[in-house]
Amino acid sequence: MFSPRWVVLNKNKTAAVLALVLVLALAIWGAGRFVSGRAGKKMPPQQMLETGLERTMVSSSFRYQAETRLTSEGRVNVDYISKVEGERVAPDKVSIKGIMMNTPIEFIQVSELFYAELNPLAYFSFKDVPDLKYKGEEKVNGENLHLLEMRPNLIDPFLEIRLTDYNYKVWLSPRDYRLRQATLQARDKYNQKGGIEINLRFWDYDENITINPPIVN
Repeated sequence: MFSPRWVVLNKNKTAAVLALVLVLALAIWGAGRFVSGRAGKKMPPQQMLETGLERTMVSSSFRYQAETRLTSEGRVNVDYISKVEGERVAPDKVSIKGIMMNTPIEFIQVSELFYAELNPLAYFSFKDVPDLKYKGEEKVNGENLHLLEMRPNLIDPFLEIRLTDYNYKVWLSPRDYRLRQATLQARDKYNQKGGIEINLRFWDYDENITINPPIVN
């Protein structure tokens, strides 16, 4: 066993050492509070949403999945109206593959379209968002994300021809606030018990994705 050793300092040196230790401890404690405070500081929900949508929409590319199902009396039908995976490259190239109305599809488009399966960001063109709440962090696919719940008013009239009362849950990345996942529910205007649910997922932002038009013989 080691025997204890004692270091003897005179009174003045002891006071100086203690003062130095105290200053260093306060500096470390203050730096820790500053870093944790900066890391823990969050934008207001409206700014968080605006920042996230802006950064998402100016992304040079991304991959996505879009699933659409009917609902009845609040329950989601097990059958999909559409289920596709796609790639988008700015400004106007898209490639999708999946099923729509029980029909397998594979599609490449090299000019801008606003059909929702081809451009899932069409769901995020809002007139305003009068009802918006930050619901905290939630783990999704192993990633801690910011969760927002909202009832926006949409710009695109096509999305409101048959549907109304859109209710969104949106999960944003804590790093850049870009969209990671979203769930949309809306009510059928002509069937009070019916509606639709759309689930969206986004990944591979700004990756090197190439979409070429099909070769036509």
